[in-house]
Amino acid sequence: MNSYKIKKEFYILAILDNRIGNRNQMLAILNELNLPYKILDIKYNWLANLPNFILQIFGGYSHVKDFDIKKIKTKPSLILSCGRRTFPLASKLKHLFSNTSYFIHLMYPKLSLNIKICDLIFTPFHDNVRASARVIKTLGSPAPLDIIKIKKKTYKTKPIISILIGGNHGRYKLKPNTINYMITETLNKMKQGSILISTSRRTPDNIIELIDKWGKKNKIFEIIFHPKNNSKVNPLKEMIAYADEFVVTGDSVSMVSQLCQYEKPVRVIFNKKFCATKHIKFCTKLIDEGYAYPFESLLEKCDNIKTLNTTKKISRKILGVINNEKN
Repeated sequence: MNSYKIKKEFYILAILDNRIGNRNQMLAILNELNLPYKILDIKYNWLANLPNFILQIFGGYSHVKDFDIKKIKTKPSLILSCGRRTFPLASKLKHLFSNTSYFIHLMYPKLSLNIKICDLIFTPFHDNVRASARVIKTLGSPAPLDIIKIKKKTYKTKPIISILIGGNHGRYKLKPNTINYMITETLNKMKQGSILISTSRRTPDNIIELIDKWGKKNKIFEIIFHPKNNSKVNPLKEMIAYADEFVVTGDSVSMVSQLCQYEKPVRVIFNKKFCATKHIKFCTKLIDEGYAYPFESLLEKCDNIKTLNTTKKISRKILGVINNEKN
């Protein structure tokens, strides 16, 4: 239990939705805080596509399936939420429990009413939002730190390179030539070793098929996992724990920033064809400040690897809020 003094009835109400990135951020913070919490697991209906201010005008939880306030039997001491769609419900609960609850939110909820009801909002630096005493901008997103404690598996040959591949978003498309370049260059630099590769739910089918073809031709691929069409447990945590280095596409802030918290070289590949401007700015900043490296530097020696520590920084801020309440 955390060393901060807390009352027996103290607990965090954590609102989790079906967005994997949001859930991972929330669970990472809860694990780092090491304080009592209860999870309110929610699912959405079609109304969740509406802007937040409309959802808030009509009560704050009309977009949540089968929500019943009576399920929350004791007043939370702190409400923690993440992402746009959880904000209307979280702000409604803050209003209902205003005498006892703090409200902390991850990721700035655009097009929302009553933003000032939040005690703290943490949002990535590339979001077009002005920082303030209430809005704290971070370089990167929270990520689970317990991964580094996983017992490592021994593969036949080293180095072990874990490759994480994102996918399409909006008008930005991940193309076969990018994947072919990335794998060809990796194989050319690895005279021996093991490659562990995972795609994402955004990875298009033609890229998945291309990666499988590479895997069939090269025994160096020890793991190829596609969460989009595989119901087995995702081996991502093990892939992170086993790796000597990471290669990652730069189209996901959460994916890149997670890898930059494990004291291992992170080689990022990104371009304007499959990365939005905000992703390019983020990757460039990480490289300029020494948290990541260009893909072309794969297997080059890295001294004094810097880590983002975003999870710890956010957790310390939250603990500061709790501590101020107690004293």
